Amino acid sequence: MGARASVNRAAMNGILRALAALPAFCLSAIVAGSFGTGPADVAAERPFYLPYQYSSFADDTALYSDACKSTGPGQVERRDAGGAVRGDPLEAVRRGRIRAGTVSHHLFVRNLIAQYFIQLSRSVHPGTIILLGPNHHARGHSPIALSALRWRTPFGFVSPDRDVIRRISETGLARVDEEAFVNEHSIGALAPFIRRTFPEARLVPIIFKKGADRGECVRLARIIAGLADRALVLASLDWSHYMTSREADVEDRASLAVLCSMSEDRVDEAFVDSRPAMLALLSFCRDIGAESVDVVQHTNSGIVSHHLHAPCTSYINCIIRQ
Repeated sequence: MGARASVNRAAMNGILRALAALPAFCLSAIVAGSFGTGPADVAAERPFYLPYQYSSFADDTALYSDACKSTGPGQVERRDAGGAVRGDPLEAVRRGRIRAGTVSHHLFVRNLIAQYFIQLSRSVHPGTIILLGPNHHARGHSPIALSALRWRTPFGFVSPDRDVIRRISETGLARVDEEAFVNEHSIGALAPFIRRTFPEARLVPIIFKKGADRGECVRLARIIAGLADRALVLASLDWSHYMTSREADVEDRASLAVLCSMSEDRVDEAFVDSRPAMLALLSFCRDIGAESVDVVQHTNSGIVSHHLHAPCTSYINCIIRQ
């Protein structure tokens, strides 16, 4: 009897561990499937969420730790609004007041992402990071979605800035929609880097569907500018997709011209995976009077992998100064 009880407990622990590893939408389906969907089971039809969101590879400490250990000195180009390179780039980054930036969410270049965050952490110490990104899978009901949950990472939890999230939500321009963030790597891939390099920072994740209203993106940026004097605003973006390395470079030159001009009116000229997120970023930059763009890293997966003729994704990681 004792042996049977021990086996049952082990089996139950295994089931609980498996359930804990499932994303929220899977648990919702399991609950609905287990308890039925008839009138007596209305509660089972409601979405069932864990009390936190998962980062990408939430249990893979080595993936992120190794990326952070392998970083070395980066190359920075300081560009003015016309795109011209000027000044001592590293000194420019160290001296300036950094308010915003762009960073890749493609973990294929996780070493570059780690390097970006480590460099950033030497210059700024934000209390809050507002992270803008694409809603890749168009999940959820809101064109512009917020998450108010903690994010589990290999280095611990990233806490939300619930006050900022509440104040944004009250405007009606974005709504808390946890379903939208399930398996969303524009946020999940970066949460561990944020926890590792800015352990005290609170997070405000905002993701945009492709059809998000342009006027609402601009108004949201104005709200963020009014709330975020101590916040760092980052756009989680990847750029040219599915081109060869040489073709991606041509598209990136167009995107860099838009980025360095900081002109909202030119967003449609950029080759980027979320024009609404980019629009919100550039509108924020206009509202705070940003002056220059520091391009920290620019490459593509074709160059990194030495497959120059294969379809690739490009990366432009930058810092924007006020």
